[in-house]
Amino acid sequence: MTNVRAEAARLVESIPEPVRLELAATPAQAIEAHWELAVTAADTLAERGAGGWCDGMSITDAGIIMFRPTGNRRQNFTLLHELAHHLVDSDDDCINWIADRPESAKELEQICDQIAASILVPSDKLDSILVCKPPSAPLWQALYDTSAASWSACAVALAQRLPCDGFIAVVNLDTSTVMFSARSRATRPYAWAGDRIPAGHPLRQADPPALTVAWWPYPDRDRRQFYMSTIKARDHAYAVFAENDLWAVTRFHQPDQAREDRGYHGTVTCRNCRYSGPTRMWPCNDCGQPPCPRCKECGCDQREQAISRSMCKSCTVSVPYNQLVDGLCTGCRD
Repeated sequence: MTNVRAEAARLVESIPEPVRLELAATPAQAIEAHWELAVTAADTLAERGAGGWCDGMSITDAGIIMFRPTGNRRQNFTLLHELAHHLVDSDDDCINWIADRPESAKELEQICDQIAASILVPSDKLDSILVCKPPSAPLWQALYDTSAASWSACAVALAQRLPCDGFIAVVNLDTSTVMFSARSRATRPYAWAGDRIPAGHPLRQADPPALTVAWWPYPDRDRRQFYMSTIKARDHAYAVFAENDLWAVTRFHQPDQAREDRGYHGTVTCRNCRYSGPTRMWPCNDCGQPPCPRCKECGCDQREQAISRSMCKSCTVSVPYNQLVDGLCTGCRD
């Protein structure tokens, strides 16, 4: 069965092992040596639309990977994440699979994160840290301390070893904001970069508890219970969420009765394609509107189209993009 993890693994396995070792050691040099790509440092970069890693950007048509030079492990993860975008863009099967997914932008970022993490944190390294134990925040730190991978790369690698639904998040305690996250399986709900920590959540505390029963909200404000393992380093918290009590947090376990299928049941009226009816697609974290099941656009996409402008091919007047039909503005169509 094809999923994010399987697609990432397939693309990683297409890279010869000696090249993967080069990429882990010197990513910039290895990228330029084995792909027709130029790696270029840039001072400022825009954030990706899906809220993914924002220290890099790939322009595959021009053969360029740009990155913000941080001079640390984070830079290596950024470079390999951007190489992953190039690998995906060059693979028709992966492109076609992503295009049909309800959260295509987010799942693209997750595939690229997993490709980068798999190169930086190979399976044997994970095995040596876990030693048949479930992932936890202290083991996340141990993996970071004994490898050359960033916190984010270690998070992505560990998330794939969670034996149940769950996710891993880096949280800025000063702003109560999720800085990075990685989820296991198709966990719902889950944290995403840019999300605010909900009011009353244990991660809102100045010193979050090392082990506790926690939760994460669904888009409709309902909650799902998780167990949480946390460590704090300066102004950041590193938290592992798991559906099952992997760390013996409590003796009594009441079954979670809510949302057994973890599915979303809602309706949507799309101003773009005029669809109106039921949807199983989860609401966007930014605009709160579910993407349309027909055209896959949410309120964010529609707002972007409304403010984007393009030139009418007949009169050459610049008009809002969504007013063009076959390249013609309203006046020229009349």
